[in-house]
Amino acid sequence: MNSKGKKECMTNIKQVYNARRRIKKSSRDDMSKVQHLIAKLEDYKYVYLTIIQCEDSTIKDIFWAHPEYIKLFNDFSTVLIMDSTYKTNMYKMSLFEIVGFTSTNMTYYVAFSFLTVEKEDNFTWVLQMLLQLLNLKEDMSKVVVTDRDIALNVVTIVLPEITALLCYFHDSRNIIAKCIKDCRVKPKGCQSGWEEKIVNEVKQSYIVNDIMRASNEVVESPSKESY
Repeated sequence: MNSKGKKECMTNIKQVYNARRRIKKSSRDDMSKVQHLIAKLEDYKYVYLTIIQCEDSTIKDIFWAHPEYIKLFNDFSTVLIMDSTYKTNMYKMSLFEIVGFTSTNMTYYVAFSFLTVEKEDNFTWVLQMLLQLLNLKEDMSKVVVTDRDIALNVVTIVLPEITALLCYFHDSRNIIAKCIKDCRVKPKGCQSGWEEKIVNEVKQSYIVNDIMRASNEVVESPSKESY
């Protein structure tokens, strides 16, 4: 595009968002956003289940999974990772994601669920829906990794034979946060406040690094004895 063309095209990001909103709205016709979501799930042959609120017949929670990923889940169900993302939609509903691993260490999405609240009953329902995706119940996962959300403790109730583990990333982050908070160093011989602060931060970083190194060695232990 030449410089003249660039001057004539002065579209800003707000106009792009507005145009995208109009396109999405026109594609829905007279359907609500939830109705449009259900229609798309049906068009693309997703398996989906919902909880209907009795008072006004609105959808409270929704669970869905793609047929191809259900096949993968039945072939590779040994390890699952479960976590939620937030602030992804205008309704402030959390998006609960379930991810699996293949035998080649590749990840794939098993299923998703929009939840109005993150309580034990909601997670119990999602896990029960997850079980329905398995052709053989004895093929249920052996290990489930979470960020230790208190409500997600129902994992060991709905799936009593699995081993629940804390996510390595969340574990490391918690250790670092605890170290920074509790590892207070009182340096000696400093001439000024800023010098004391620098020495303190340097010594604290060494302590945190040493603790993290020791923690990683424990997590990566090659055997039970070395652990």
